[in-house]
Amino acid sequence: MFLLVGGAAVVAGLARGGLLGGLRTTGVRHRRLALTCLIVQAVVVALPLDAVGLPRGLGALLLVLALVALLAVARPNGRLPGVPLVALGLLLNLVVVVANAGMPTSEATLARAGVEVQRPLPHRPDPKHVLRGESTRLAVLGDRLAVRPLRAVVGYATVCELAGLFLLLQHLLLAAAADRGDGEAHDAHEARTVPWTTWAD
Repeated sequence: MFLLVGGAAVVAGLARGGLLGGLRTTGVRHRRLALTCLIVQAVVVALPLDAVGLPRGLGALLLVLALVALLAVARPNGRLPGVPLVALGLLLNLVVVVANAGMPTSEATLARAGVEVQRPLPHRPDPKHVLRGESTRLAVLGDRLAVRPLRAVVGYATVCELAGLFLLLQHLLLAAAADRGDGEAHDAHEARTVPWTTWAD
């Protein structure tokens, strides 16, 4: 889902006159750490930990560590457009995961999304999620939205993260175009300027 939103942001940025070079010359600090943490989150969802002999509870721990690291990356980048939204979503996801030792969701939400789960459904259907119940804390922040085309479930906080990512990537592309335009304008001005020594000669 992050890849789809990122791709859409790049397309939108290019349509508005942005440059792909903005993704390489970005002013985002610690971007490699951020990318690594996003990969860890994807692995937690996709990798069947129990199939390789690891407890599913390890997924929640990895998710918490990735969210904490992403929040640390967001702090020095807080002035960039979209980053405050990303940070808010990260914080909300971190709070609910820590409160429940996993991301709460329901069997109905998983079914609507077309997610295949084992039967009978365990309390922890995958390394990321735990089933929502009476003892669930902050259930409203859990994964309540089914995205059937992707067979995924997300929460409102993740939607907030995605919106922030969309804004950030567009800004990077447009900023690169603006910098290039300023540079070309400066070069053109220098080319038109005749040194006073030329007139003296």
